Amino acid sequence: MAKRIVVLGLGRIGGAIAQILNSHDGYDVTGADINPDAVAHFSDQFKTKLLSDSSPDNRDYNALLVGQDAVISALTFNDNPYVAQAALDNGCSYFDLTEDVRCTQAIKEIALAAAPGQVFMPQCGLAPGFIGILGYSFRHKFDRLDSLKLRVGALPEYPSNQMMYNLTWSTEGLINEYANPCESIKNHIQTLTEPLEGREVFSISGVEYEAFNTSGGLANLCYSLDGKLRELTYKTIRYPGHCKLMKFLFHDLRLGEEGKRRDMLMEIFESSVATTMQDLVLISVVATGYVGDKLRQCSRTFLLRHTAQQSAIQISTASAAVTTVDLILNSSQPRQGFVEQETLDIDDFLANDFAKAYRDAELSI
Repeated sequence: MAKRIVVLGLGRIGGAIAQILNSHDGYDVTGADINPDAVAHFSDQFKTKLLSDSSPDNRDYNALLVGQDAVISALTFNDNPYVAQAALDNGCSYFDLTEDVRCTQAIKEIALAAAPGQVFMPQCGLAPGFIGILGYSFRHKFDRLDSLKLRVGALPEYPSNQMMYNLTWSTEGLINEYANPCESIKNHIQTLTEPLEGREVFSISGVEYEAFNTSGGLANLCYSLDGKLRELTYKTIRYPGHCKLMKFLFHDLRLGEEGKRRDMLMEIFESSVATTMQDLVLISVVATGYVGDKLRQCSRTFLLRHTAQQSAIQISTASAAVTTVDLILNSSQPRQGFVEQETLDIDDFLANDFAKAYRDAELSI
């Protein structure tokens, strides 16, 4: 029997998730959005519903989730706790794509009341999401893990401005990453680091990149790896020069401060920085650890590119989310409440039918 699933938010990522699921006989998809154009766009592909354009706490998610097996929220992190509560009340499992740490903590609290078989799994896209599953898998390659460096970037393939950047996903999520404290492990101790700091430069396949601290990419890894390694860091990959300009905006002009300044920055980005579908997603994990008494290093790198129909960030995020949902909903392992991404096996993930884009994207370097 097909799994009944609701996808909330039919933008670039949510729309891609709904389309992928709808192409599979195992899923009965309903898509919902506050945007009538988005609803109309998909109405001939799967069942759709127009949501009330009101504040999240006034929307009737309950009516939409009655009788459903799961809901995937591609809404903003401000909406997600309301969706999670409706999922709890209606006995369906919950998944989202958020990078917001506070939102995830709220969903963890809601998940404490989950019924048997009811799963709450926030942060299950690309980063957080796939990067956590990949990073956690390295613990099996050593007798004793020493460090994990997780690096992810969604980049324009043809940058043409001083920022060397185009908008490829949520502007609100981007600003959140650049402005909020970043979780890490340093010298075996969980700690917070400043965003836009810790800049490093490296090359992959002859192309130079920079990476710097950003918030939210580690999901639950700081807790699941606590006491098990010396160093754990997550950084966002960009082309060289981007970090310096962001520090000017976020620090010198103080546009990263919560409230009106951050709203102003979002308006500036959305009115002045072009979006692009011609992008690439670069994923790199470098691990060091001990095999016997010898310190070793190993890594895995993935490079996903856009197609004529979809951007790389759509492909990577939607594929990761759908693969995760499919593995969880069809697992024989009993689960309940909050579930961490890293409990999924990387080999099972990459072998899944929905993960072909990742299988095809791994680099041999």
